[in-house]
Amino acid sequence: MKAVYYEEFGSADILKLGEQPKPEPGPDQVLVKVAATSVNPIDRRLRSGELKDFFQYSWPVIPGWDVAGRIEAVGEDVEDFQVGDDVVGLGFTWSVGPGAYAEYMAIDETAIAKKPANLSWHEAASLPLVNLTAWQSLNESYKVQPGDSVFIQAGAGGIGSVAIPIAKHLGAKVYTTTRSKNFDYVTSRGADVPIDYKRTNYVHVLKEHEPDGVSMTLETLEDKIYVENAIRVTKAGGAVIYMNNEPPEMPEKNDKGIHAEWVHHRPDGAMLQTIMDLYGNGTFTAPKMEVMGLEDAAEAHRKSESWRTNGKMVLHVQDI
Repeated sequence: MKAVYYEEFGSADILKLGEQPKPEPGPDQVLVKVAATSVNPIDRRLRSGELKDFFQYSWPVIPGWDVAGRIEAVGEDVEDFQVGDDVVGLGFTWSVGPGAYAEYMAIDETAIAKKPANLSWHEAASLPLVNLTAWQSLNESYKVQPGDSVFIQAGAGGIGSVAIPIAKHLGAKVYTTTRSKNFDYVTSRGADVPIDYKRTNYVHVLKEHEPDGVSMTLETLEDKIYVENAIRVTKAGGAVIYMNNEPPEMPEKNDKGIHAEWVHHRPDGAMLQTIMDLYGNGTFTAPKMEVMGLEDAAEAHRKSESWRTNGKMVLHVQDI
């Protein structure tokens, strides 16, 4: 099968497009003919070797955890899916090897959900990782309630684009940072107060609107100043959920009784189905996305590394 893969750690230049063995599904897996996948920051962090101490690698590595496609074969123990089903899934494991940047992917039955008919393959592929991460942060690690205030860093990015509508769905007032040119986009997603971090100090703006602090902060950025500011803008008894960092050791965190944790998404087919149903009935709409070809995977990784992307980047794998 055709696939993008790498055989060593390095820059985006190490990504190759070529032939790789077609996977066989295990007893509790399905084999998906992949229509599309998406590019997430974790893909290039794994490729660079930045996370090599946390994952096992099976070489060559085919990147990609998000998948949208049609089931071509099922394992003998699979009960809830059959050949011909259109599905989406998050193929995360702590062992990095065969992924979704390929014409076929084997994935656990417990990690997939039925694709809503109103979503295109590209839209569906953009959704699993970011939605599960946002849902688990906003509706599990901290259960957002009507009347809460939520600050979502980088609202035009992949996580932000889906976290904003989830937070609004749960009843929160939503603040987010982005450039002025993206204000229309984030407000269309449900943001109440967009903040141009290039023109104003977002900490001061948040304090003006929420003198006691916001109920919850979803921090997607990695630099120390953002990691610590997340604690500063959150009220006593509130929560800070980090996407890329362990919580900082700050006296203010303990003094204010803030719940802080690093949330790492987990595959959950039942939860993903709940989210997909919300897309299916029109409660949620797919984020802005840029579609590229599988052969453009290296360029997609470079764009991801630029931190200038809006919404999601999706790779078209094949027509189905």
